[in-house]
Parts: sequence; structure tokens; C-alpha cells
Amino acid sequence: MHETHSNLADPALSQLPRALSKSAFAKLIAVSPGRVSQMVKQGLPVEADGKIDVARGKLWIAENINPTRAASQAKGPTLFGEERQKASLTEERARLAKEQADAAEIKNAILRKELVHASDVEREWASVLRKVRSGVLAVPSRVRQLLPHLTPHDVEAIDNELRRALEDLAHDE
Repeated sequence: MHETHSNLADPALSQLPRALSKSAFAKLIAVSPGRVSQMVKQGLPVEADGKIDVARGKLWIAENINPTRAASQAKGPTLFGEERQKASLTEERARLAKEQADAAEIKNAILRKELVHASDVEREWASVLRKVRSGVLAVPSRVRQLLPHLTPHDVEAIDNELRRALEDLAHDE
């Protein structure tokens, strides 16, 4: 009734009992006991005493659980013991390599002047806007020189409207 198998092929399995309860098997493969019950309904082999043969269970999962589904990736049931640690380390190394590549990409973009610091942009725009403000505030005196027939009241009305427009822009959020 019980199949014999060699645990020598997988060192992580040699330290485990040959068969585990559903809850112990669930802990081993990092899923809930309910998920193990679902897998049993899908065909996960169960011994007559209700326990799951670790090697056969692992083989069944590898053959029947879709590794591309989000629920079964990385933390999923196909990773065991040292395999999970190796996968985790590999993922961390990949993440670190990506972060280092991103940092190098940003540094190179700055050197090529494709990216600039936000403070530099802010400083430049503040300078441009100060020049625009000065130019707008100088309009009434230039209009007075170009159109000498305007009364001081007309020039004051132009000045007031330009200042109101600048004030509205300053408070426009």
C-alpha cells in the first residue's frame, strides 16, 4: 500500500517524515490547510490514513499546479526548504541588480543633461517668472510713452488691471 522512495535525491526531504498530515503538509509548502484540501479534491494523492506522502505530493504539485499563476509563484507550493531560500536569495539579488541598474541609468541621464535636479528647475522658473513680472509691471510706463494722449487715469487703470492679473496668477492654485 505504501510506496517506498529514496529521500537521497532531495536532501531537504531526507529530514522529513515520509508522510505528513494535511496541516503539516500545508505548513511545508507554505499554503493554508484549506488550499491543501482543494488540491486533494483536484487529485493530490492521499494515503489511506489521510496523510500525504511528501515526495508524491511534491511531484503532484510540480506536475499539476500552474507556476505562472500569481497565487502559486515564489511563495507557492512548488518551492520547498532550501529551494525557497535559494529562490528568495535569487529574487533579492535580481532586485538589487535592478536597483543598481536604475541608479546607474539615472546617473548617466544626469550626466547627459537629460535629467536635472528639481531645485535647479525651480530656481530657473523663479528667475523667468521674476522677469515676466517685471516686464508686465513696466507696461504702463511704456504705454504712457507710446501713447502720450492717455490721461493719468487711463494709465492707472491699465496698471491696476495688470497688477490684478498678476495677483490672480499668484494666488491661482
